[in-house]
Amino acid sequence: MENKFLFCSFYYRSNLKTGANKRFENIILSFKEYLTNNQKIVVLIKKGNASNVFIDKKIEVHEIPIAPLLDRFFTFIMFSMKLLSLNKMIVVSDFMPIPLMALSKHIHFQLIHDIRNFTEFKRVDYLSSGQKIQKRQWSKCQNILTVSNFTKNQLIQECGISKDKIFVSPNGIDANYLDMIPNRARDIDILYIATFEHRKNHKLLMEALENYKGEKKIKVCLIGKDLGTKKEIISRADLLRNNVDVDFIDNINNEKELIDHYNRASLFVCPSLYEGFGMPVIEALSRGCMVLCTDIEVFQEIGGENIQYFPSNDSGQLLMLIENSLNKENKIGTDSQFFEVYKWSKIAKDLMGLFNQKINNVE
Repeated sequence: MENKFLFCSFYYRSNLKTGANKRFENIILSFKEYLTNNQKIVVLIKKGNASNVFIDKKIEVHEIPIAPLLDRFFTFIMFSMKLLSLNKMIVVSDFMPIPLMALSKHIHFQLIHDIRNFTEFKRVDYLSSGQKIQKRQWSKCQNILTVSNFTKNQLIQECGISKDKIFVSPNGIDANYLDMIPNRARDIDILYIATFEHRKNHKLLMEALENYKGEKKIKVCLIGKDLGTKKEIISRADLLRNNVDVDFIDNINNEKELIDHYNRASLFVCPSLYEGFGMPVIEALSRGCMVLCTDIEVFQEIGGENIQYFPSNDSGQLLMLIENSLNKENKIGTDSQFFEVYKWSKIAKDLMGLFNQKINNVE
């Protein structure tokens, strides 16, 4: 058994701060702290995405080139060849299709962030045969890692995966999010960080704001790139004739800037219809924001009593919660103990324990 752990994501982009990208970086950085002197991490990514965060004597970065045509098929072949060339080790990968034959020589964990392709929010219009292939591949995996009990239950119920091979490893927050919160005025009333797409449900937030009749100005900041619905939301914002100002930001350049926006916000509102986890919710809580979320199962799992909930189709209830929250004088913060399970150091330590258990079982 090789004293190496391979973490692979061909979807990773070093210049984007998505939840999946942040997990990939932070798991690796935290996991390396639990390595023994003779152990190493192998990072396998697409060419051109080698981040400075991976510069470390305990980390080897391997890159696979981008093909001008049929890149996914090319990546599948190159990934298979790479796996066959390596000695047996722990392999964590989120790539689809899964090279099951090549992975059979390793101890494999397939990382699944969500199963939205089996819901109305699927990224592409899968044929039923495509979904069957995906289900079949997942069922053939040795082990599956997923980020919430909600997604674990979906995999069991929707895809027929055995619960015994699904392990939950939640997403976390950077250590910087747990630094002292500056004592300063919060000049953003409502913050929402999400891509503009149907499942993120910006429409409900706009419906609530359209009915606001208060005299106090509400400043709203919406951060995220467009995946199809941004034009509609901007049009609705332009038509507002009340005391609501909406600011749109396409992208945040770094984590420091993102934390600054949380620090400036009184209220974080998340009207999303479907998530595998919901990392911005935990980030917002850690920076002292009051948080309102739809009452979907995953938010209740990760946020518990620290969040106020509203139905995903009730803009009136959302508006009431917004007004009540912004009018609160005494705002109670989240207990620091709540964030212990969301520290990357703990998540990485738990993963190391799981991997060692699997290694011992094989040996």
